[in-house]
Amino acid sequence: MGHSHAHDGRQGHAHLPGGVGDGTILIAVVINLALTGAQILGGYVADSTALIADGVHNLSDALSLVLAFGARRLARRPASPEMSYGWGRAEIVAAFVNYIALIAISVWLGIEALARLVDPPQVAGGLVMALAAFALVVDALTAALVWRAAKESVNIRAAFLHNLADAAVSVAVILGGALIWAFGWQIADPILTLLISAVILWHIGQEIGPVMRMLMLAAPAGVDHAALVRAMAGVEGVAGAHHLHLWQIDERRNALSAHLVLRKGADPAKAVRRVKALLRRDFGIGHATIETEREGEPCGDRDDGQGHHPH
Repeated sequence: MGHSHAHDGRQGHAHLPGGVGDGTILIAVVINLALTGAQILGGYVADSTALIADGVHNLSDALSLVLAFGARRLARRPASPEMSYGWGRAEIVAAFVNYIALIAISVWLGIEALARLVDPPQVAGGLVMALAAFALVVDALTAALVWRAAKESVNIRAAFLHNLADAAVSVAVILGGALIWAFGWQIADPILTLLISAVILWHIGQEIGPVMRMLMLAAPAGVDHAALVRAMAGVEGVAGAHHLHLWQIDERRNALSAHLVLRKGADPAKAVRRVKALLRRDFGIGHATIETEREGEPCGDRDDGQGHHPH
């Protein structure tokens, strides 16, 4: 029985987005913390849950950036015997924690807003507009700071999306402050708070799926399992494949383990090399662990621990 590994040259090294330094992320954190303090204090003074909601959301942005910063640094640590894949998945865990925190915040804000719909308080519309406009500028600046990193990291992208959502929320809060200031429509504040919560939850719903798939070791999205098996079986000297497991190590690395069934007379080393080349070229799988067995021979692994038997 043959046993072989293929590495894509990146194993144990998290390739983080280039061109965006840790200092940039720290600047974004400081800016968001300053904005959070101003909005929450202003929200209490103006008695505006919408402004407090925006401030709490900005606090979650700052904390998400702190978490992203920590995970980014952790992901740079090299692989070790205890952590053979390295620490790249720390960014995925950080993104998941950020999303769960946002869900909790959104639910809390929605409950507060529903209570205020019954008896809307008097809100200082002018102060709300001023602070929301300040928040819009800060959100746009923060998003610009982390935009390049967001394109290559699910962890940074989670924080980036927080800022985009905040920018949209700030526009809504400005509108609500204008309605209160011009027409005295106090109910606009809790209504906007509910809309803010809905927008946050919608964004999470769009982004949390891929993160969950990676945490659950699911196959990369878009990979056809049946087509993959057929392609492997079509390689010269290969009769079939079983015990196939495909998963994402992180955003940039896919891995596979499988048993190849070889035809009589096939060279195991050549067959494995051809399959690895196929996996890398056609399916983007750079890390493959492959065992070989001859056609007609019993498989050494009668059960793979998942209830799957050779076929």
